[in-house]
Amino acid sequence: MNSLVRALGFAVGIVALGTALTTVAAAAPGAEKAPPTEAELLKKSCDKGTAEDCFKLAAMHRSGEGAVKDADKAAGLYKKACEKRHGRACLEQATMVRAGEGGKRDVVRANGLLTLACELQEAEGCAQMGQLLFSGTDVEKDLGEAATFLQKACDGGIGRSCGALASMYLDGVRFPRDPIKAADLLQKSCSAGQLESCVPLGRQLMAGDGLKKDLPRAAALFRQACDGGNNLGCHELGLAYERGQGVARDLSQAFTLQTKACEAGEAMACHGLGRLFRDGLGTPKDPTRSAAAFKKACDGGAASGCLELGLLTEAGRGVPRDMARASALYQQACGGKEPRGCTHLGLLYRGGKGLVKDLVRAANLFTEGCNGGDLLGCSMLGRSLEHAEGISRDLDKAMALYQRTCEAGFAEDCYNLGRNYQRPFGRTAELARAIPLYQKACTGGTGLACYELALLHQSGVGVAKDPPKAVALFKQACGTGHTPSCDKLKFR
Repeated sequence: MNSLVRALGFAVGIVALGTALTTVAAAAPGAEKAPPTEAELLKKSCDKGTAEDCFKLAAMHRSGEGAVKDADKAAGLYKKACEKRHGRACLEQATMVRAGEGGKRDVVRANGLLTLACELQEAEGCAQMGQLLFSGTDVEKDLGEAATFLQKACDGGIGRSCGALASMYLDGVRFPRDPIKAADLLQKSCSAGQLESCVPLGRQLMAGDGLKKDLPRAAALFRQACDGGNNLGCHELGLAYERGQGVARDLSQAFTLQTKACEAGEAMACHGLGRLFRDGLGTPKDPTRSAAAFKKACDGGAASGCLELGLLTEAGRGVPRDMARASALYQQACGGKEPRGCTHLGLLYRGGKGLVKDLVRAANLFTEGCNGGDLLGCSMLGRSLEHAEGISRDLDKAMALYQRTCEAGFAEDCYNLGRNYQRPFGRTAELARAIPLYQKACTGGTGLACYELALLHQSGVGVAKDPPKAVALFKQACGTGHTPSCDKLKFR
């Protein structure tokens, strides 16, 4: 028993001696200490007031790389750095506050932080605040304020902000339309790698809108966007190949590009593909596949696809004929700012095709279509105004519309205009103005105009009497299916 006690005492003594020696060694001068971690160094510097190091430490706590992941601590450090006017910290704090990361979500405070970041020359803060004001997200929409922020961001090198600002000048949304200013901004944005800006810049060059027309350069921009993965660029390049604009015409290449972009989800490319199938360009005609492509375009938000599918549905080409479905598609197109959809819906209401006849509704739709730039809508509105169909008669407005559509190639409206000059309602007849309009309409294939000219040459009123010419004009009118002209030839 005594030997066991002595053994235990010896063991305890050895442990105590080891502990003492370790303590002495640790206290000895020159002993190595573990170096401070980066996080510890940053904290020490941050505590002394270095905003950049508070910002770096916050990023480490937020990501969990090099420090314990702690959103609350990250938020506090960003706040500390922002209060010391560190712009990037204000920007990151705004992101966390908007998402409710490391604290309560507060969009008002987040917007204030973005504004502060912008004031501190953090261009990305200007860009984000400008986009929020432009879209009306988490703040009342204000295009004027949006433009101010976007301009600062653009000046600070944020390419996408240059592009967003360009859209305001190009569309005349906030400022008077200025295609030259828009082109300059789009060029900055495109050069900064924003491929979505290369496409509208190419369109301006294609149309000579604010820039000297340059089809090869336009096509090159579309190719740049397409090669970079922008499907709208592939669509526009496909159109260039289809039309031979800036590149040699190649319908097979046009078909390939539209197919590729449509399959990738670009709605306008599906519309383009639908046209190629419909018209047999670069591929055999296929109404069924055309309708399917137009449907995909419509479902993808391309109002023009809804219009084209409506036309096929009304005609029963590639899909069963269904007037109710056609009218719904025209309504969808019209609601999507496709003016031709408004016009064609108006035609259904005017004729009572698949809908209850409603001349007032028709006239309103023709007005909407015409105001949107659809000349068929202007033509039909002219007829409504002339004949008081669903709208008060106004011959002056009707004739002004006929003048516009006649100049655009609507031969029948040249006749309508001429007829109103020859036999006006409550106006002085102006046969001298009617005759050249009849001639233009007749050349354009309007039988009624040829008939009126034939009568004039037959009687010698307003023109030289010329029976042989009158006969020739009656024959021309008869060839268009004009029965009274055919009857004149029977009894001459």
